[in-house]
Amino acid sequence: MYEIELKAHVADRRHVIETLNAFAEYDGKADKKDTYYHLPADGRAASDNGGYLSCRIRRETRETGNSVRTSVIFTYKRKEQRMGAGGTPIEVNDERECTLSDSSALEALLADAGFTVARTKHKITEGWYAPADEGKAHIELCTVPPLGDFLEIEILSGTEDEKSVAAARRCIEGLFVRCGIPLSAVESRYYNEMLAAAGA
Repeated sequence: MYEIELKAHVADRRHVIETLNAFAEYDGKADKKDTYYHLPADGRAASDNGGYLSCRIRRETRETGNSVRTSVIFTYKRKEQRMGAGGTPIEVNDERECTLSDSSALEALLADAGFTVARTKHKITEGWYAPADEGKAHIELCTVPPLGDFLEIEILSGTEDEKSVAAARRCIEGLFVRCGIPLSAVESRYYNEMLAAAGA
C-alpha cells in the first residue's frame, strides 16, 4: 500500500481536538519510540533518503478504551515527495512493515550488515479516523519533543498514480481547513530533518 500523507504545525491543540471529536471516530492514544537505522547505499541501491538506506524499529504502547497494548514494529519505507499545484510537496511512501515478538535478532542482523543507529524520535499521539472519498483518512495529533505539536493526515492507496495522489491531497487539505489549520502551516520537512536542524 502507498501512504499519502501531509503534516502541519498545530497552534491551538484544544481547538483541533474539539473539532475532530465532532466529526471523526476517536482511535485512542499511543506512545511511540522510534530508532532509525541507516546504511550507505551503493550505486545500485534505490534510495530517496540522500544516499542511504533507512529502516525503523518502533516500540509502541497504545491505549484504546480500557485496553493497553505494547508492540514492536519494523518498518521499511521507500520515500518520495511529489510537488503539487500549490508548490507544497506531499509524501507518497511505499511502506512495508511487520510486527515483531522481539527485536534483538533483527538489531543484531542490522549491526552485522553495517547499519548504524542514526536517530531516535519520540511521538505522543492521539488518533482519529474520518470518512473520505478514498475510504478513510487516518488523523494523528502528535507531540514530537522538542519540535511541538503537529497534525498528520494519511490516506492509504493501492496505487501511486497522479490522479490518486491529487485526490488524496485535496481530501487531506480539506481536512486541515476543517480543523482550522491554514495550509501555510503545512510542513514539508521530515521529522528527522527538523530534529537534526534543532540539534536534537
